[in-house]
Amino acid sequence: MDTKEVAMVDKATARTATARVVTDINRTAVLDALAHAGPLSRNALREHTGLSPVTIKRLCTALLDEGLIVQVGTEKSQGGRPSHLYRFASERRVIITAEVTVDGPRAMLVGVDGSAGDRESRPVQPDTGADVMLATTLELIGTLLTRAQTLNRTVLGIALSVPGVVDREGRVSNSVELGWQQLAVGPVVEHRFGLPCLVENDANAIAIGEWAHGAGAGTDSLVSVVLGVGIGAGLVSDGRLVRGTRSGAGKIGHLLTGLDSFDKLFVQQGDLESHIGDTAARYRGDRRVLGVARVLDAADAGHASARGLADKLLNYLALSVAALSTVLDPEVIVFSGQLPQDPAGLVRALEQRLTGRIPFIPRLVAGRLGADAAMLGVGELLARRTKGAVYLS
Repeated sequence: MDTKEVAMVDKATARTATARVVTDINRTAVLDALAHAGPLSRNALREHTGLSPVTIKRLCTALLDEGLIVQVGTEKSQGGRPSHLYRFASERRVIITAEVTVDGPRAMLVGVDGSAGDRESRPVQPDTGADVMLATTLELIGTLLTRAQTLNRTVLGIALSVPGVVDREGRVSNSVELGWQQLAVGPVVEHRFGLPCLVENDANAIAIGEWAHGAGAGTDSLVSVVLGVGIGAGLVSDGRLVRGTRSGAGKIGHLLTGLDSFDKLFVQQGDLESHIGDTAARYRGDRRVLGVARVLDAADAGHASARGLADKLLNYLALSVAALSTVLDPEVIVFSGQLPQDPAGLVRALEQRLTGRIPFIPRLVAGRLGADAAMLGVGELLARRTKGAVYLS
């Protein structure tokens, strides 16, 4: 092939690439318009995107054939032929999300718009081994993958929420609850199912879930304080999840509670989390079952033996909120996880302790998503990562 022929091929390739890129951009414009303002007619799509009627017609035909959009009736006629209305069929592109806890994994099909679909769970026995927990989680993911295929849904990826530190490659370290130590969960899942996998710390997942779909929707900065046997936090700042250099941001269980903290070493649990766990365990001595919320509920129910312990727990929680508020100054702090039966009472008690002691008390609220927060959160993270692939596939 001579120089002239090579030049001709290069020009043809450039034109083809340019045309493909333009088509991809136009597809994205149409789907974005439908996702945010739909259902829309072709005329309305033209107004939203600035594309020509011919381009809109061609793209709508192609997107209908691919199942990315569907017709949902007609627009009221203004004297001519009624126009079809289209919407983005986000439910046909789904993510398998799962939350792995000491009680076993739970999973759900989540649309790229955050809509919740089919659910499955696999309860496990207490003290289930790390290998069995991983095998159970993989089996559950496989079940939902088969379910999605039966429903003619395209699975874009798999997203997991787990307790413990998670690095950017999906490796879980120091998950005391699950017994997972330096376990490459993300690569294992990707190898098993041939799909991209995102693995995130549970507190971070809850923070994103509440920020995108729950009590923090519409805010730029949020902290989710997750209560259980101990305490953790997820941080969102300027609309972004804050993980920290070593994925350790939000580990508020390691806050030091006083000068006597320097007389001890903390190997598995941090100082604050140790105090919270030990205080909760002193009420009937059952740390695993009881946790913070049950002590607060017992005090509200009038159990005298729980009142002093509840006050102490509230003081520890106020210390954590004070630290988060003075360092991060978030718009809202959302309480999630195992909440007491009267979340408003928890908020009032904390506001009373903080008033006059820190410069600004953020809005304190209970989470709205309940047990779905973590699964919706990891689904949101993976949906944002794969948005381009959804539109361009």
